[in-house]
Amino acid sequence: MAVHSGDYEHWAKIAFIAGLADRHWGNYALYCETINAEAQAQQWRKILNKVWEYLAGQLSSMKNLEKALLQLEPLTPEPQEDDNYGIYPALDACLLLTSALQMILDDSIDDTETAAELSKATVAQFIALSEGLDEFDPEHHQHDLYDQELAWHTHLVKNTHAREPNADIIKQLRRDLADFDSSNLGIELS
Repeated sequence: MAVHSGDYEHWAKIAFIAGLADRHWGNYALYCETINAEAQAQQWRKILNKVWEYLAGQLSSMKNLEKALLQLEPLTPEPQEDDNYGIYPALDACLLLTSALQMILDDSIDDTETAAELSKATVAQFIALSEGLDEFDPEHHQHDLYDQELAWHTHLVKNTHAREPNADIIKQLRRDLADFDSSNLGIELS
């Protein structure tokens, strides 16, 4: 199916955000495990899979995607003062997935830059916390997790803009994601 360049650009932006969200999957799954809500994690994964199916041309029902957006809302944690750190990366995962769904449902939305900055900030905050820093500044510090995050952003941009949108691009991105044995915070995936 041929698409107009504007449509293709929008498709590529959604794929970029879906790729970021997928790298956050382990963060959300670990959070759900800590609150004994594994079913929530599985529901979140199913919603992300719907986004991938849409991008691969296997799902065209906007009603299905509207329903997925509504299902995501109760899965999104709301941080309280006494919450542990894990809730914040889980929230970021939900925000990324929400952005992807909203961009599918409304092609006037472009959350690409916000999503990219959110994803990088999640990693930077985690590094600061784990290294005992007030803040992690990539201009003055180097860290493997942050370098991997930037490399993934570059990979997504390159591969989503390389060809026409089709199932092959999505299959390849999902294979690339399967090569990671951990989330963008280094949380091992099971």
